[in-house]
Amino acid sequence: MTLRTGIVGCGGISKSHATAHANLENVDLVAMCDINRDALNNRADEYGVSKRYTDYAEMFAREALDLVSVCTHAPLHAPIAIAAAQAGIHVLSEKPLSVDLETADQMLAACREAGVHLAVSHQFRFTPLFRRAKALIDEGKIGELRSIREVGKGREAGFELMEMGVHYFDEMDFFLDGVSWIQAHITYQGHDVAEADIMHSSELCKTDRRDNGIVAGDTMLVHIGGAQGAYGIMELYCREPRHGWMMGPHLLGSEGQLMIKPNPDTGIDEMWYCPFDVSFAAHTPAWERIELDASAFFISGKAWHSRHTIWSAKNMRDAILNGNQPELGGRNALTSLECVSATYASHFSGQKVQLPLKERSHPLAKRLNTGAKTG
Repeated sequence: MTLRTGIVGCGGISKSHATAHANLENVDLVAMCDINRDALNNRADEYGVSKRYTDYAEMFAREALDLVSVCTHAPLHAPIAIAAAQAGIHVLSEKPLSVDLETADQMLAACREAGVHLAVSHQFRFTPLFRRAKALIDEGKIGELRSIREVGKGREAGFELMEMGVHYFDEMDFFLDGVSWIQAHITYQGHDVAEADIMHSSELCKTDRRDNGIVAGDTMLVHIGGAQGAYGIMELYCREPRHGWMMGPHLLGSEGQLMIKPNPDTGIDEMWYCPFDVSFAAHTPAWERIELDASAFFISGKAWHSRHTIWSAKNMRDAILNGNQPELGGRNALTSLECVSATYASHFSGQKVQLPLKERSHPLAKRLNTGAKTG
């Protein structure tokens, strides 16, 4: 069986999804949609896609798709996913899944009712280096896992939380075997965030035009409690990009450390191991690089060394063809967004917030008295 796939939203991230669909076996990219005709034509020309639409409902009705990638701004993910589900189409959504848990719940309910999959594209966990790191930790390579640290790209924290923070939350969920609680502290221009500091993402971050709904804060420190007792630390703050793309986990254990970071010259991830649990400037045993066989990175005869969407798209394809749930489908699709809500709820309450959350309305919307449900 060959899956007929389409893409809604032809901005920057659509290139990664289009490349994934174009390079996976048993997948045929047949249609694209965007309200911006120039963006639509540019991307469709690039991948030789002839079926082009400015209305996703029309595309769903006419193309008999099996799977659609939703690559629009976050507020549009829900209506598109729900329309796709009603047309019997599986949905791979870009992150964040939505701007709040209420609409994310509606997306999941619509897909469940229609008997189709809904998954969110957190590709990090599927890459060979992340898989190998998890296996090494489970084998005791660094002793007992104690903590994981992640640092953002350097943009304002409230914006970054919805862009990279959701990736980090999924990463923590992966390495920690589940997230049990969140405790966070958020500041803006040097003071603790209050209701007056809640704003739209475009007002907070002027360097990125993506719409992430309402956000707050330029600095965050988030503690993530793992299901097995280890924990994660996520630090989001503004900084100049002088050190390149720093994102990647630093995993500390009782008997050693692992780190996955992109090489600053090539941008390709590398994994390094230190057989010591504490780092000193000059006295730590030398770090050694852990390399995988080249075959681990091959999909359809081509090597994919980066954290490319093809890794999450492959998991979705396999789930559809094999009749099983994708790894980040169902209830698991909600975890990273639930952590975002818990981050704000923890800051404003001054308390540790347990997951899963009973409260599904956006914690910032509630404080702005926007009419969000409180039940």
